[in-house]
Amino acid sequence: MHICLFNLFVWGPFLVLGPVIAERRLGGATSWGLVMALYGGGAMAGGLVMLGRLPRRPLLVATVATLGWSLPSAALATGWSLPWVCGTALVAGAGSAVCGTLYATATQRQVPPTVLARANAYASFGAFALGPIGLAAAGPISTLLGTSGVLGFGAVWQVAAVTAVLTLPSIRAGGFPRRPMRGPTT
Repeated sequence: MHICLFNLFVWGPFLVLGPVIAERRLGGATSWGLVMALYGGGAMAGGLVMLGRLPRRPLLVATVATLGWSLPSAALATGWSLPWVCGTALVAGAGSAVCGTLYATATQRQVPPTVLARANAYASFGAFALGPIGLAAAGPISTLLGTSGVLGFGAVWQVAAVTAVLTLPSIRAGGFPRRPMRGPTT
């Protein structure tokens, strides 16, 4: 639910309203391109950092990493300058890669191979089911609440959602048994 609502409240509005704010006060399409390039650069850096690493409490680290997703929306909502928005996008991208890597590893280690594809299908559906609604609703809702109101709500919601997830003992314990990776069967 945490990730499903992320796409509705945070990512969809960021993708729709970010370019509007970039056009109004950050320098236009070139500036927005830079923000998104740095998000991608952060994701690459986060992925490189994760190569060959498995923290002791991977679910805790993965969940905390999702706090970064609140930063670009907060920066846009509060009127930060382009360098700050770019910096928050870099952090969010890195957090995205860390989260994705560790959640995928946890799923592969905890879900029996016979149902892994089904579990991943449900997770993907849940993660993307509400995203299109967030994309479609961001503009109309911003006419009522303003772009800062919509983006600010998304940032606050993300922090609240992560805080709620962190209250779960299984997430705070955050580990899973280290079992050997299975190779192909012959």
